[in-house]
Amino acid sequence: MKKVTSILLCGLLLLLSASQTMASGLSAETFLGNLAQTKKTERVVSGITTTALGIGTGILVSSLASDEELAENEAKAIKTVGYFGAGLLVGAGIITLAIPSEAETHYRDVQAIEDPAAREKAAYSSLVYCAEKAKRERLINGALSAAGALYFLFAEPVTYYDTNYNTYNGLILAASAGASFLIKSVEEKMLEQYHHARDFGAEVERNRSNLRLGWLPDGRIAAVYSYQF
Repeated sequence: MKKVTSILLCGLLLLLSASQTMASGLSAETFLGNLAQTKKTERVVSGITTTALGIGTGILVSSLASDEELAENEAKAIKTVGYFGAGLLVGAGIITLAIPSEAETHYRDVQAIEDPAAREKAAYSSLVYCAEKAKRERLINGALSAAGALYFLFAEPVTYYDTNYNTYNGLILAASAGASFLIKSVEEKMLEQYHHARDFGAEVERNRSNLRLGWLPDGRIAAVYSYQF
């Protein structure tokens, strides 16, 4: 009888451990890590692209030479501006590659916390902070784009242009404003995914596990834990 009881207790502990393991996969720390990795990938791609664009601009500008259509002074002026722009692009790319994103910094700070409960709480706070900040910036950008669109759409066209570019500029800014208002940021989507995953996981656990308590004829308490695979 003792062997059977021990086996049942071991099985119960294994089931509880499995349940906790599945729940840990839905932790805020995991989602914050995914967000940090996503932002790091975006940062690296953006930094490499900007740096390569700056180098390409410098190479292109260096190939300019004066000819019949381009005077020597004009060529020097274009080269000066081109080299300056190329330097700015290369510098911006290097800075982007060197400085980690806010999500990466938050995740690094969370990883330094030893207490699991405190680490999970800090991870959730970081998720909420990043999502709220990204939403605020998204709405501000949308408002600025909408204001610019209204300005160009209702402004007087420039008389010395054959084509009214104000309309094109207004439509482009209007599309940008619509995208800013309607498309949520990665941070917001990650926080929503965390909430959905936690709600779904809690619902599954409620349906799959069941703990029943009762009295035995000899007065002892019996506990029966069932888990549906």
